Amino acid sequence: MIPTFVFVHGSGSSAHAWSATQREMALHGHRTLALDLPGRGAGFTRAYYEQDLETFAAEPSPLSDVTLDDLTGQVVDAVQRVRHHGPVVLVAHSFGGLPVTAAANAIPELIDRVVYLAAQCPVERHPGEYPALPAWSSADLFTATAPLMIGDPASQGFIRVNWRGADRAQRTALRNAVSGELTEEQFLQFVVTSQPDEVFWLTGPEWDVRADKDSWGRIPHTFVKLTEDRSMPLAVQDLYIAEGDALTPDNPFDVRELASSHAGFFRKPAQLAGILDDLSVRAAAGSR
Repeated sequence: MIPTFVFVHGSGSSAHAWSATQREMALHGHRTLALDLPGRGAGFTRAYYEQDLETFAAEPSPLSDVTLDDLTGQVVDAVQRVRHHGPVVLVAHSFGGLPVTAAANAIPELIDRVVYLAAQCPVERHPGEYPALPAWSSADLFTATAPLMIGDPASQGFIRVNWRGADRAQRTALRNAVSGELTEEQFLQFVVTSQPDEVFWLTGPEWDVRADKDSWGRIPHTFVKLTEDRSMPLAVQDLYIAEGDALTPDNPFDVRELASSHAGFFRKPAQLAGILDDLSVRAAAGSR
């Protein structure tokens, strides 16, 4: 049976990010579904659009009360509904790895493969502990976004980034960190849809999701390494792979490589679609 690919976006993103990938997958004859995690994809406020920063800083966020359970529930519900049509392959990018890992822990019997696309897959630590590790030291993302942060995440309960307010130098730093192979014009088309708010997942026991050997570990899993990634360095991607393999040595990661920055593949999805097309054969075979 033909699998359904369920795409889960990363931080500051939405289902819209997967549109080019979905078109490419359709050309391969695949059925896909891209999710908007809770609080995402609803558009932007007038204050953000007009750069009324005083008003924007004071605005409440739809993500302030969103929990990991909310995010996971969205993924679980989608899997349960599309499973009626056949095998399911979950594809997570970046932060999307957290709710996808939690969903794999919860309903392993309904998932035929999990694909981590430079995505977080915590095994040995709280997800928020990984960015403090030496493997993250070469990441450019945090320094690029720091000047654009609005407010204090610890007190407001969410992260707010003023993507629209970046000047030319800040846009260059962001482009180099996130999608260095894109032209400035292509990057602007990408960043204009970035969501300013994100859940504050770095601390708190409520965000402590880790791959479980007896549930997540039953599912075939693939890690697609983005070899030009300057947001999640290769050392970090390799760490997630090593921890996962140590957890389930009899079911190690199927590791693939994609010559892309952290988000550049969204504009040029042919290679990713080729990898997923190959994995679809395995998912279909495993469901028989």
